[in-house]
Amino acid sequence: MTIPAEPTEPALSLVDPVPEDLVFPRQRVRPGMPDEELPRFRDTRWPLSFLNHGETVNSSIIEWARCPESFRASMMRGAWAVLNMPAPEALLRMVRRTVLSPDSLRKVFAEWIAFASWLDGQGITAISDVTSEDMDEYTRHLRGKGRSWAHDARTLNNLSRLWAYAPYLQPQDRLAMPPWEEPSAEIKEFLGQNNDPKQGENTLPVIHPAVMSPLLVWALRVVLDLAPDIIAARWEHQRLLDRIPDRAVYGQRSVAVDYLRKLVAKGRPIPAYRGALTRSLDAAHAKRNGGSRAFRAFPNLRMIAGTLGVTAAQVSNALHMLRDELDEQHFGDGAPLNTRITGAINGKPWTESIDFQEAQDLALVLSAACLIVTGYLSGMRAKEVLHLERDCCTREDRPGGTTRYMIAGRYFKTATDEDGNHLPGGEVRDDPWTVIEPVHRAIAALEKLHDHRLLFPRDLSRIPRKVTAEMGDAMTNVTASDRIEAFIAWANKMALAHDRPHEMIPEDPEGAITLVRFRRTVAWYIYRQPGGRIALGVQYGHVATAMGESYAGRSRSDMLQVLDHEHGLALADTLASAAERLAAGEGISGPAAGRYIDAAREFQNKFAGTYMGSRQLAALRTNPKLQVFEDPLAFLTCNHDPFKALCDPHRGRGPRPQQTPDQSRCNPACANISRSDSQIEAARSAVAEIDDEVASGINPYPIARRQLQCKAEILQTIERHEAERIFVDPPDEASQ
Repeated sequence: MTIPAEPTEPALSLVDPVPEDLVFPRQRVRPGMPDEELPRFRDTRWPLSFLNHGETVNSSIIEWARCPESFRASMMRGAWAVLNMPAPEALLRMVRRTVLSPDSLRKVFAEWIAFASWLDGQGITAISDVTSEDMDEYTRHLRGKGRSWAHDARTLNNLSRLWAYAPYLQPQDRLAMPPWEEPSAEIKEFLGQNNDPKQGENTLPVIHPAVMSPLLVWALRVVLDLAPDIIAARWEHQRLLDRIPDRAVYGQRSVAVDYLRKLVAKGRPIPAYRGALTRSLDAAHAKRNGGSRAFRAFPNLRMIAGTLGVTAAQVSNALHMLRDELDEQHFGDGAPLNTRITGAINGKPWTESIDFQEAQDLALVLSAACLIVTGYLSGMRAKEVLHLERDCCTREDRPGGTTRYMIAGRYFKTATDEDGNHLPGGEVRDDPWTVIEPVHRAIAALEKLHDHRLLFPRDLSRIPRKVTAEMGDAMTNVTASDRIEAFIAWANKMALAHDRPHEMIPEDPEGAITLVRFRRTVAWYIYRQPGGRIALGVQYGHVATAMGESYAGRSRSDMLQVLDHEHGLALADTLASAAERLAAGEGISGPAAGRYIDAAREFQNKFAGTYMGSRQLAALRTNPKLQVFEDPLAFLTCNHDPFKALCDPHRGRGPRPQQTPDQSRCNPACANISRSDSQIEAARSAVAEIDDEVASGINPYPIARRQLQCKAEILQTIERHEAERIFVDPPDEASQ
């Protein structure tokens, strides 16, 4: 259909805001923002984050000063129209979202500024002078930048939005119809063929197993074992700070003098700073005193002041009065809080005491541990986790003695209004997320750690952060990543201190550990880890069930899509490896050996060498002949047929039949089992390890006896395999 390049409708009033006009319509602004905080049309800095109703808001500003002066007024009027005027007919026909999020608005307006800068370089000085040929030339300019095809297509769409608002704009502000918007035009005529690499459902990198396992071990240890000590220290620290008066009371200096003299008389150390902070204070003192680096003690004034209920200045004055009575030996190495240490690592107290200066740092460590446990074991999106509020997690004791933990909260990605526009504040989920007990424990620890409405507040920080009016109260994704990085550094320090180098957390080959990577990683582990275990006995099968309950009730259950995607990739990897090993001459034994070979052949014929997109993975997941699952710990492969599976008491006929094997209930008599030469080689290695351990004599007799029984069972398995194995193409005698 043809859309006029410059549609004119006399009934429309043309945009011509005065300098004092508000930039944003009041109904779109973050609730509670006073008019005096909002930008006016005369301002060249428009903080778009005022439009974000979420709690994880970063400052997002469009700087119109970057736009060439000859285009600035026109571009600002066009932007004002986008923000304040209803969607024009041309935009509706383009079937594009009519109300943009703050991040999308920033990208749109930034593309307009880039376009204006290019036009300025071409000697063009007005939007109304831009021709179709100019825009055609701009598309060639974009392709020359070497960015992705999709990026350039979005850029052209953003320019089309300026043209679509022409009915509201002054004649000098109107952009002619872009050539790619002509009814008969296709965008590939201007950008060429889309040769971007095909992307799967989720290309976010998985956290490496060597990183994720110790990271979760330390996070669970902090949440389950160390949290009470950290919480007690955090509130004792706060109690002492609250006791420091705002103003000095006359005569209280003598209280500090008496306290210090009593400590000296009893041989007890005066609380002082320690560690890196002492070195920093010493260097600052030396700088003030002509470069002298002589050691001096630095008393912890705030702890002493809080203990006595006096000001830090009065403590400082008391120390000055006693300068001739005090020596370095009277000052302690730190200022330990008066709290008990109950947590342990490897059977020993994890620390002798918590220092006054460490309390806030450890509070951040606990917050980060809770963030890792909650974000990883729930399958929630990063924004959903960061918006969780106090009392969000409830416990339900169900008939039969089982317990469910459920989290109520908001979702954002698919939260839209009746017109399909994104809701900036998200929506409360009708169905809560179902989680496992460690997540419930993490949330309970956070509720004891602070009294903020949000579980992960922005102001839980060692150093108060500057927060502008439009920012929310929750920590941002950037802060969350910083907290995780700091947690890893702390955990590695603790691993060395407690002689546990095997629990060191290495660097991830894919870069920083971010909150957004947890969803993909837990889905990957559920379908890739042998036995389905996370760490410390937390079963991935349990997590998978909880996630299924969490998302199955929603029409757009995207976490289930992530799980399905990983399920399909795991099947593809298993079958591809099987086909390669069979082609190399491996033998197969077991009651399901024939089905194993048939599955490998069918996969090779249908899927080998093809792009495994979502449609192909769905076909793979739903093919009952291709449900092949490796179990390296049991030296077998399950060729899952639910009607033969001994791990399912109902044999696929129950109310909720098992779609995958239960590896915790594997029965060696099951008709779904097959074994390959590679698995038998692993079994032989296990036998050798048992022989070495038994010969060493380090194990008690009952354990050694159990090991010999396991060895006998494995040897029987090896013998049966060698007697019964079959080949796809029987090798010659030499190869046997």
